[in-house]
Amino acid sequence: MKCRGNEGWLKEEWVTDKRMLEINFVDIGQGDGCHLVTPDDEIILIDAGEGVGFDGSGGDNMSRFLNWRYNLRYRKVTGVDDVTDATVGVKKPKDIDYAIISHPDLDHYYGFHNIFKNKKLKIKKICHNGIVERSTQGIDKNTWMYDLGRKVPPIPDQDIYHLWDTVLTDKEMQDLIAKNLKSGKYYLKTLVSAKENNPDIKFDFLDISKEHLDHYRGNNPLKLEILAPITETIEFEGEKRECLKKLGNEGETKNGHSIVFKLHYGKLKVLLGGDLNTKSQDYIAQYYSKDDNLMSDLEKEIYKLRQKLVSDNSLSVEKRRKLNQDLEVLSIQLDLIVSKTRGRFQCDIAKACHHGASDVLDSFLSAINPIATIISSGDNESHSHPRPDALGSFGKNSRGKRPLIFSTELARSTNEFSYPIKFYALLKKIEERMNAATTKKEREHYEFRMNRLRDSNVAKYGMITVRTDGTQVIIAQKLEKKRSDGQKWDIYELTWNNKLEEYEYHANSNH
Repeated sequence: MKCRGNEGWLKEEWVTDKRMLEINFVDIGQGDGCHLVTPDDEIILIDAGEGVGFDGSGGDNMSRFLNWRYNLRYRKVTGVDDVTDATVGVKKPKDIDYAIISHPDLDHYYGFHNIFKNKKLKIKKICHNGIVERSTQGIDKNTWMYDLGRKVPPIPDQDIYHLWDTVLTDKEMQDLIAKNLKSGKYYLKTLVSAKENNPDIKFDFLDISKEHLDHYRGNNPLKLEILAPITETIEFEGEKRECLKKLGNEGETKNGHSIVFKLHYGKLKVLLGGDLNTKSQDYIAQYYSKDDNLMSDLEKEIYKLRQKLVSDNSLSVEKRRKLNQDLEVLSIQLDLIVSKTRGRFQCDIAKACHHGASDVLDSFLSAINPIATIISSGDNESHSHPRPDALGSFGKNSRGKRPLIFSTELARSTNEFSYPIKFYALLKKIEERMNAATTKKEREHYEFRMNRLRDSNVAKYGMITVRTDGTQVIIAQKLEKKRSDGQKWDIYELTWNNKLEEYEYHANSNH
C-alpha cells in the first residue's frame, strides 16, 4: 500500500471490506473539536475550538488537523496559489459535509473561522443551536436577552423569559448574515466567512423536533439522534414561535442549549454534548423524566439530611427515624428521575460536558453512565480544567469496576506546540534557516515546512480516537515515545457482553 508518498504493507487480516466509523477528539487546546468520518466517508465536524482566539495567538488546531489529514497544503485547487484549471493535478475543494456549531462560545466556534475561509475546503451545511450574538446598537436593551435578540415578555423582572429571536430557518440565518456583513461580533464574522467562501451553503437549526440529523436515521446503520436543545412553543402578540428558554445568565443560556447528539452505530452508543451545565441538566432531566422535581434540589436536600443524621448527636430515636424516612423518599424520587433520563442518555462513550468543569450534576452523570469519558481541555487556561471534583464524579458515576477517563490535555505531556524531543532539533534547524533566508521564496519554503510539521504534531499527539465497526470498539491515543517498534499507540478495547447486552472494559496489563 501507499500513503503520503510512503510505501508499506499490511496483513490481509488487518483490512476490512467496510470502512469503520472514526471519531477523533482533536487536541484543539481549550475548547471542543470533534472530527467524525462515517462508514460512507462523509465528514462531520462538531465544533472546532477557539482557533487563533481573540488575540491571534491561538494554535488554530482543528484547521491544522484538517491540513494534515487531507494534505491540504499540497492540494491544488483552481484559484488558489496561482493554480488554474490547466494545472497538472488540479482538484476540487475537499468536501466537509457538516460543520456543526454546538453553541456560540468562542472555544467551540471560532476555530471554524479559518476553516470556512479556506478555499481548499467546501462546507456543504452548517448546523447550529439557534442562538446568535448580534449588535445591540440602537435597541432597547430592556427588551433583549443580552445580545442574543428579543425576549418575551419584553418587560423586566419576570421569572421566565424565552428568546423570541431564536434563529429557526435557513432564510432567517441567511437574512441575518446579509444584514451583518461588517459585524464586529466574532460569531457573525465566522458565519459571514462561511457564506462568502461557500455561496450555496445551507444553515440548519437543530432541536429535538428534528429527532435526527438529516439522513442519519431509520435504516441507516449510523444514527445521530438529537437530544437537545429543547424548544418551547411561545405565543406573543398573536404570533407563535418555537423559542429557547432563558436558563440563567448569558453564558449559562448559550452553553445550556448546546446541541447534544446520541450516536448509534451497531451496538455502540456515543454521547456528544457541548457545554451542558447544572441548570440545563436540570431542565433536560425534567423534560425527559416528566417530573417537576429538579435533580439539583433533590441532591441538596439529600445532602442536608445525611449531614444532619451524621453530625447531630442530639436527635431522638423518633426524629432520626423520621429523617431516614424522608431521606428514603427523596432518594427514591431522585433515582426515578435518573432512571427515566438514563433511558435516553445512557451511552458507552461520553464526551464530557464543558471540558471537565465542576458545574455538573452527579445525578445527571449517573444518567449518562458511560464506560469511557473523553475530556477536551486546554493547557494554557485559567479554569483548571479538568477539575479534580469533576474527574471524581466522572469515575464514580460511570459503570464497570475500572471506568476509563481520557483527556486530550493529559494525552500530551507538553503544550501542543512544545514538540516531542525527536522534533526539537529539526524544528530549530528549520527555524534557523527560515530566519537566515535572504529571499521571500526561500523564507516561504521554510515556513511551509514548519507549518507542515506543526500540522502533523497536532494531528498525532493529544488526540483521542475511537474506531468501531459497530461491534468491536477501540479507544486509542498516540504515544509520544513508542514502547517498542510495534507499539506506538495506547489502545483500550471495549468488549460486548452478550449476557448483559452491554459493553465492558477489562483492564489489560499492557497499558
